[in-house]
Amino acid sequence: MENDKNESDSLKQLASVSRRYIKLVDNYLAPHQLNSSLYYYILKLHDYGDLPQEKLVQLTGVNASNVTRAIKKLIDSQYLKRKENPNDRRGYVLSLTQEGHAIYPIIIEALQHANTAFFAPLNAEEQKSFIDSLNKLSD
Repeated sequence: MENDKNESDSLKQLASVSRRYIKLVDNYLAPHQLNSSLYYYILKLHDYGDLPQEKLVQLTGVNASNVTRAIKKLIDSQYLKRKENPNDRRGYVLSLTQEGHAIYPIIIEALQHANTAFFAPLNAEEQKSFIDSLNKLSD
């Protein structure tokens, strides 16, 4: 019984660990008016090029209304632009602006700094084990 309680308590720490990482990412991205809920769209548009908004919803697995709000913020920050989809007049195609392309390497650097800070308490072997375990659990 005691072991079950310890496992349960340990699992509750996952949320705390996640919040810690998100806070690190947010701190590194804040000077650029970005946060952990926005940067991912810039990465996807950089990697895939111009995309219909519906495709971005599929790629991220985020609720469509949340994607719409995030896209609006990124357009207001001039990182993205939206134009009518020539293949579907009901939708839009999203693309990175010049500012969006320029922020990409800054996002990558911020994520690297966040990862370094996040994993600092672990040695290389522990880091690998942690990542392997997360990958195994997320399958």
